[in-house]
Amino acid sequence: MMITDTVFTDRYQIEKLLSQKSGRRTFLAKDLQSQVPVIIKQLRFGDVFEWDDLKLFEREAATLKNLDHPEVPKYLDYFEFNEADNPSFALVQSYIEAPSLATLITRGCKFSEAEIIELADRLLDLLAYLHQQHPPVIHRDIKPSNILIGNRSGNSIGDVYLVDFGSVQTVAKKEEGTITIVGSYGYIPLEQFGGQTTTASDLYSLGMTLIYLLTGTHPAALPQTNGRVKFNAEISKWFERWLDRMTHPHLDKRFDSAKAAQLALKSEDGSYGNFDRLKPAHTQIRLCRDQNRLQISWHKTNEKIFFWTCFGLLFWFAVFISYIPSLWYMWSLLLLIGLTGITQKKDHYLKTNCHLIIDDRHIYNLKDYKKGRKSIKLSEHLRTQIGILAYNPGYTFDKCLDTKGRLIQGSTITILPKLYVYCGNFEYSFPAQFSQAELWWLGQELSDFLDLELQVIYPTPKVPPANTCAGGC
Repeated sequence: MMITDTVFTDRYQIEKLLSQKSGRRTFLAKDLQSQVPVIIKQLRFGDVFEWDDLKLFEREAATLKNLDHPEVPKYLDYFEFNEADNPSFALVQSYIEAPSLATLITRGCKFSEAEIIELADRLLDLLAYLHQQHPPVIHRDIKPSNILIGNRSGNSIGDVYLVDFGSVQTVAKKEEGTITIVGSYGYIPLEQFGGQTTTASDLYSLGMTLIYLLTGTHPAALPQTNGRVKFNAEISKWFERWLDRMTHPHLDKRFDSAKAAQLALKSEDGSYGNFDRLKPAHTQIRLCRDQNRLQISWHKTNEKIFFWTCFGLLFWFAVFISYIPSLWYMWSLLLLIGLTGITQKKDHYLKTNCHLIIDDRHIYNLKDYKKGRKSIKLSEHLRTQIGILAYNPGYTFDKCLDTKGRLIQGSTITILPKLYVYCGNFEYSFPAQFSQAELWWLGQELSDFLDLELQVIYPTPKVPPANTCAGGC
């Protein structure tokens, strides 16, 4: 049994045993050369020793040696020694004097939403650095006990550190039908159990750590629906959506990088991508969104009213000319003035402002006509009723078959592009005046805001009935 005051290699004096588990021990020690505290991690050969343990231990040492970041421990030394005739390996790294998140929670510390967002931002910065290494450094064991917080103040989360790189790079090793899992239950995603870890696996673990800080409940104890963790916390809707994306059980639904997650976290409108590149240059559609509300606005001109107004003027012109033909020039002048005025003021009198609005609780359509007139709410549903977001790109069919499979000569069927939002059986859609590019842009924005997959539906034309010969064939 190792005791305090033992000196390794005539340099490192053991001061305290910090942790101990099968074949491993971690000590606080003093470097007698520099007189500074250090951490020594020891791996011992014994009955429970496995060669995979040594591979991971050496990999941790090599990883720390190649990293240079103020928020990870610094590699200092690596050596072998014998203890009670058993070989041992030791990794020496810098000592960080700061409590872990797990310790702070145990002490009863609470974290505000702003602090948790700041913590997420800092750790995503660090993960971006790790994941950009060659090869990428994937931590694979992010959890409260491996995150240290120092110098916390009322206005800041303080200094943030990520420690314990003992699981980097190799998550699972398949051998003779067995899988050795590295990581902590409740914090690792499904793919990590199958040995298919990626950089997005670290994002899942970070998301679960943040949820633990919000709820005070271990992730493994939280209820799940279809593999998605359900939790209750008094936080912003957009932050809840962000956490849902971070901890999605499916890789393709998660952020694909730490940078993407960080951009979404800092986004003022809560978007997960740059959709301005999809926005057509000369579109008249206005889209406004923040983290909790999206509004799409457009103008619609009532062409029928415009047509009948012009028709009325022409009708009365014809009537007056028939009764007083001698004043035809005056009636013509009045007609010209009337048509010019209507055309110039068409937008003012006949334009309708339309809006589709989605907020925290509802989705609804609005119409407003003249300035100062109260808007009319055409329809309204609960946001939770939104089930399907679908996009039909439209198509022109120039060859169509009838119900008997015969080619219809000269047949052309055009199906216009369309974007739908379904709330149960009710359909919210956009007018036919919207172009294919505009609808695709809006579809991507809605998909991002609602965290709902945009389903692309390819059109099928309505087939005309087959010609019959009324029994005379």
